[in-house]
Amino acid sequence: MKRMQIIWVILFVAVSCRQRYDPPVISSGNTFLVVEANLNPQGLTSILLTKSVPLGRGSAIKPELNAQVTVEGRDNSIRQLFSIGNGRYNNPSMGLTIGADYRLHIKTSDGKEYLSDYVKARKTPVIDSIGYELESLGLRVQAHAHDVTRQTRYYRWDWDETWEIHSSFPSNLIYDPVIKNIRNRIFPDEDVAVCWKYESSSTIILANSTRLQDDIIYKAPVQFIPNGSEKLAVRYSILLRQYALDKEAYNFYELMRKNTEDIGNIFSPQPSEIRGNIKNVKDEKEYVLGYVTASTVEEQRKFIQIPWHFFMSCNITRVPDIPDSVRFYFGPGGPLIPFSYDNPPPYYSGSEPQCVDCTRRSGTTKKPSYW
Repeated sequence: MKRMQIIWVILFVAVSCRQRYDPPVISSGNTFLVVEANLNPQGLTSILLTKSVPLGRGSAIKPELNAQVTVEGRDNSIRQLFSIGNGRYNNPSMGLTIGADYRLHIKTSDGKEYLSDYVKARKTPVIDSIGYELESLGLRVQAHAHDVTRQTRYYRWDWDETWEIHSSFPSNLIYDPVIKNIRNRIFPDEDVAVCWKYESSSTIILANSTRLQDDIIYKAPVQFIPNGSEKLAVRYSILLRQYALDKEAYNFYELMRKNTEDIGNIFSPQPSEIRGNIKNVKDEKEYVLGYVTASTVEEQRKFIQIPWHFFMSCNITRVPDIPDSVRFYFGPGGPLIPFSYDNPPPYYSGSEPQCVDCTRRSGTTKKPSYW
């Protein structure tokens, strides 16, 4: 009994002495060039140049503007990329030769010069198919691919997704501040019943077939949609892009993935310094983040429309057809949007903006061309 009392006293002291500690943000204040680049031999090449942001100084991306960007071949060929703004540099068709070596050459506006290592232009196998499976926690989207030549082995993907959303209460009514009353909507310009939303991948998606005799990728997980998400409430589409990597590029992306996604518990790997294949010509010690790859890009779009449960809480409020009430509830800054009118007695039914107007859920009413 006495032993138990001692244990309880120790635990009480340990808990009561615990204090919150907010460590100061430590930052060198230095910024580094960040290069996101895949040289596409047979289509659009688009690279992004940005500067890293020191800790504690916000999260806004700072683009690297007014740089001179070229692609150089071992055959002494030079191809230029042109700025389209916000740190993005494009060339619609560089016509690189598969199997030949190329490197990226960057001259920034402050006079610094950067070169990547030479990388071999690779042919990416086509995406065989995009599949999906319902799991207990949601829906998982998967990629299938193979290379009959067994030359690829290392794969990377990214994607853009689109989904359709509907308003809970479609409305043909709108409050007009000019007439200070409710009128019928003008269709299709004022229709807010159907919208589309967009999102792009923000994680690193990799797979390899090095443990297999054949170069086959089967059910590689590329996206997961949790139960209750609005993405599958009506109709969903994913545009998947596939890239072939060499072993060094794969190792770079895998290390970056571990550093950014696998950190957060005691069993996670320790952060490692990430060095790519780009260097400052005059100062190799300068830290540059990025890895230049060169491969064709294979794309495939998949539409998914399945029974799916999505719930959004929406209330219905009846507002008397009285000018003061109408202005208060439906006027500028009002809490509701009208969606129907009943008489007798004369009243409007309204609901929260996000329940009537799909643009209030960050949607756009412009239908995409592929829908």
